[in-house]
Amino acid sequence: MMDRVMAVIALLMLGAFLLVVPLFVPHIDLMIAIIGCAVLATYDMWRHLAVKRS
Repeated sequence: MMDRVMAVIALLMLGAFLLVVPLFVPHIDLMIAIIGCAVLATYDMWRHLAVKRS
């Protein structure tokens, strides 16, 4: 249970960190890279926690 809480907190902190780039440097290519990074991190966390559960 604690692993899931820490993973969600880490994902939220990564999201806050990544949100700074498009706010201060609003270029479409950077936004695409940030979205890709966020999607990959979310998928990795989801897969890691799903494997631990089973």
